Amino acid sequence: MGTFAFDFEGGIDLVNNGIFNMGYDKAYLLGEIRDADLFYRQGDDTNPWLALHDFALRWEIQEGTLGVDNQGIVHRAGNPFDPNAVSGPSSEIPTSSNIQASDLINLALDFDLIYGQKVGAEEFRITNNARGLMHFGFLGSVRDAELKWMSGGVWQGATAGAFDPYGANAVTSEGLRFSSQWDYVNLDDIAAKSFLSADNEFRWRLGETADVASLDQSRVNFELGDWTMWGVRTERKPSAHYFPLIAIDVINGAGQGPGGLCWGHGTNFQASGCAGAGGQFMNIQPGRIGNYYGFTHGGDSGALAIVVRDGQLQAYSRKVRLLERQSDGETVNTREFNWGLIYSLANIDANFYLYPGGSRYDSGSASYVGGDGIIADILLKSQTLDASNELQTQNWDHGTHLMIADTEASMGIGFMSSSFVVAGNDTRIWVKPQVGNDYYSGGLDIFSPEARFNYRATFGGGLLPGHPDYDPESTTRAQTVNGANLDLNLEGLVNLRFSPSDPASTSGNNYLGYSGALSLGTSHSDGMLGGTTDVSNCGSLGDSNCGSYLSIAEPSQPEAAIKLANITGDLAFTDGRVDIVGTNERAMSPEPKMIIANNIKVGYAAATHLGSVLDTVPGISSANAGQPVIIDSIMLGDAKLGRMVIPSAQIYSSITLEPQSAAIPFSP
Repeated sequence: MGTFAFDFEGGIDLVNNGIFNMGYDKAYLLGEIRDADLFYRQGDDTNPWLALHDFALRWEIQEGTLGVDNQGIVHRAGNPFDPNAVSGPSSEIPTSSNIQASDLINLALDFDLIYGQKVGAEEFRITNNARGLMHFGFLGSVRDAELKWMSGGVWQGATAGAFDPYGANAVTSEGLRFSSQWDYVNLDDIAAKSFLSADNEFRWRLGETADVASLDQSRVNFELGDWTMWGVRTERKPSAHYFPLIAIDVINGAGQGPGGLCWGHGTNFQASGCAGAGGQFMNIQPGRIGNYYGFTHGGDSGALAIVVRDGQLQAYSRKVRLLERQSDGETVNTREFNWGLIYSLANIDANFYLYPGGSRYDSGSASYVGGDGIIADILLKSQTLDASNELQTQNWDHGTHLMIADTEASMGIGFMSSSFVVAGNDTRIWVKPQVGNDYYSGGLDIFSPEARFNYRATFGGGLLPGHPDYDPESTTRAQTVNGANLDLNLEGLVNLRFSPSDPASTSGNNYLGYSGALSLGTSHSDGMLGGTTDVSNCGSLGDSNCGSYLSIAEPSQPEAAIKLANITGDLAFTDGRVDIVGTNERAMSPEPKMIIANNIKVGYAAATHLGSVLDTVPGISSANAGQPVIIDSIMLGDAKLGRMVIPSAQIYSSITLEPQSAAIPFSP
């Protein structure tokens, strides 16, 4: 799969009554990695690498349990709410008033993702040509946490009765599985307890890197803080973060696997009843490569499998901060805004399969000069389900919501009660070399000849859990306002590339570059079941497959949806950038802002970019790149109104987000 190198300092401190002891709750554990660089390279030292630069990892349990029981190794701090209880004594439910110092786990995961290449004789060293892609960090504390490491890997096939992969009738291999749950320390906790400080607040930090090879260490990041539980605690979401099953296993090539996933329904086991209950069965068998990427696999292959079931991230951020670090690398100017970003994710299920191959293609000889790299089969979904955990529906208290929150008004607006599925068969993950000074030509390149993305949501707004009138059971006060039902489905070939910024750019510095391509309607392999939709999933009563489509409807009249169905053709996204602009970084624009911009090329205009992508994939010809975009059916309800063809077009898109200089007072 490639070569890794890890240059770090670190250590582990453990104080316990014995190494493992379930009967002792005063254990202390500190594990730390600091001043680290983690490199990944595909091929020999003439190829570029990606690295986690200035990598820091910290996990500190001040006072808790580290022991072994009949399930496995248990790591516990505080009193996590029992997921088997729908309700419990108030002393068992985590609140700001009953938090103790011993309930905390202090953590950090912080790094710059950078791209570079060997210069001189030494391998795996940060050199002057290294460029940053993005900064990422988790910082602060979590509380009332429990983690378990257990035996029993991936199960094979169906189980009798309800989904129970480790029940008496299950067939499992000798892998590993994990579970985790915790709540986040927020500003309410800090205000309630004097032993907590601002450093304990859990924050998620994203943004630009500093210049890797320069003495100038200035960078602009934004930080999402003050995380809190979304809605009411229940058996299915006992904590803000709750992942009861993550399995990691090396599976064989004889059809071993956990089965597929039900899209549109909460049942997850390999059975034909999925579709009969209103869902669509989807599956990707590992290793079904065909003749792509320079070699052939017959049938299923062995793979490293990562399987997730019933994960819940039911939390949201109530503060957004802009962090502007100065050139000295120490001074940070902070601006705080009373709004947040909501991305609560419900009912997360995933099958990931990883196996070697696919990178280091030589366009000169039109062949692969090596076989190392990573191929991935990806199947991921998150669904908003009803109270019985069965069908997709609207569920404000327990759903997948992607919204912007006004935390002063305790109201949010955006996409509510969402459900999405992401599938990619034979997905090549490539650390692509850069060609000359074309920075967009290199970076982290992801390509799948057969992919699907389906997103369903309601656009609108609602009362946040902190609002005094928030009550998911209320019959007198509406909790949400529904504006439009959205259903978007894209099927075909996909490419996405993340690239470093051009240091000579005059229109921004240290931005994240991106580009990509879509060829809708293509089907280059047969390794993905449920890879296409049928008419029942896009609402039409016609007799043709809807393929890629967009459907928009009023919530009160869903049968009268406006649909653009059976969309085929090629699109390319070029010269993309995500640029966080600091205060006074630009003379004509003193306010900070985030700019997301790119060119969209349609039909024949996409031929050059799409062709350059397909030229790196043996088995798929680039000769027909640049097909016109055809919307085969423009529909209103069940009536077909017409057809649309776009032979060629180029669109420039730019979205700018910046704070208001004078906010308008608002009383809900």
